[in-house]
Amino acid sequence: MIHPDLLKKIIVEQRGYFLKITDPIAREAITGGFFDKLSRVSEAVVITGARRSGKSFLLKLIWQKIRREQNVAENNFFCFNFEDERLLQFRPADLDLLLETFEQLFSIDKRQKLYLFFDEIQVIKGWEKFINRLLRQEQYKIFITGSNATLLSREIGSALTGRTYPISLFPLSFREFAVYRTGSSLEGSELYRTETRIELKRLFSEYMENGGFPEVVLQNFRPVLQEYLKSIIYRDVVSRYKIKQEANLREIAAFAISNIGAVFSLEKIARMAKMKNLTTVKNYLSYLENSFLFYRAARYSHSLKAQIYNPDKFYAVDVGFYNEVAFSSTANRGRILENLVFMELKRKYGSVYYFQGEHECDFLVKTKNELILAAQATVFMDKSNRQREVGGLLEAMNEYGIEKGLILVEEGGETIKEGGKTIEVKPVWRWCLEG
Repeated sequence: MIHPDLLKKIIVEQRGYFLKITDPIAREAITGGFFDKLSRVSEAVVITGARRSGKSFLLKLIWQKIRREQNVAENNFFCFNFEDERLLQFRPADLDLLLETFEQLFSIDKRQKLYLFFDEIQVIKGWEKFINRLLRQEQYKIFITGSNATLLSREIGSALTGRTYPISLFPLSFREFAVYRTGSSLEGSELYRTETRIELKRLFSEYMENGGFPEVVLQNFRPVLQEYLKSIIYRDVVSRYKIKQEANLREIAAFAISNIGAVFSLEKIARMAKMKNLTTVKNYLSYLENSFLFYRAARYSHSLKAQIYNPDKFYAVDVGFYNEVAFSSTANRGRILENLVFMELKRKYGSVYYFQGEHECDFLVKTKNELILAAQATVFMDKSNRQREVGGLLEAMNEYGIEKGLILVEEGGETIKEGGKTIEVKPVWRWCLEG
């Protein structure tokens, strides 16, 4: 059992840190109608994503917004990070003591809800029963963040028997990055000003180089991603799954990040890592994906079995990882652009696949069991690649009856009408700024 005096000290210190916000970066996860829905749902709001993507900071922004817009009493919140190293003696029985101690320290208005913000509560055995009990009382509004060192989002849903409202948080989108750097909302006629477009193109090049992890953006220092990668591999994979072949795991992680957008088989990865057991290779890839280090795009097929057995493509959660750890000494701008587009599609729509027929189409987007968009990503489009890019897109659109086609390039724009289909060509930086 944790000593009550130590618990009080931790509560007070963490509260001070929680209320301290300097140089905030606005996150779209808590803007507009989405935040209104977020604040009304009765389920526990569960925020998951890669380490250092801003989950804990998002909790701070959520409380600030609730306090400002809903006239909640200033003491009607409780924040607690269970990964504090001083909590080694904390036991499941201490969870009730935690709330009791908080109410002893601060005067709350019991006529209003109490907002609870829990970081990494899953490190405490039996936490789900505690949360379920609080939800049944209807006095609390609960927010939880989870990293994969001890918890996956689907495990939260199982533990809380469906009483969760999940949110996936990614590193900063280009729009979030550009709004922060310019100090502007980037809406309306402003985007048509010449000086604004010049600045946005410059910022987009920077974003392609460094990515969007918040601390990297704040410090303008990409090498910190090396430490992020080590932390993800050790804390979210090695520690969680008791991996003994750590060197092999690191090689597989580096290989996947270095080959973003490429199709490769388990056999190829096994040969590279000098591993004989394909099941182990498959498990390692799943562990890394579950840690949100990268995401996979399956080859789309009407047959689920075919999707499972076809080779996948992998995309890093952030292009900064590719630029920082790729094996190649020369960055492949086309791969970086493709990765960036994939992650933007992931943010906007969720399910993203690739198409392979006689030609290839980079991305097929699916929402509510319907394919709604086919897209290509290429640095430029001219006579040398126009037939390939347009041909792959049209083949995918015709195969699956998709009405909307999109080709994203660094510069240029046009509308292509061919074979009864319409394809929009857009500069990728501008498309990223669209809602």
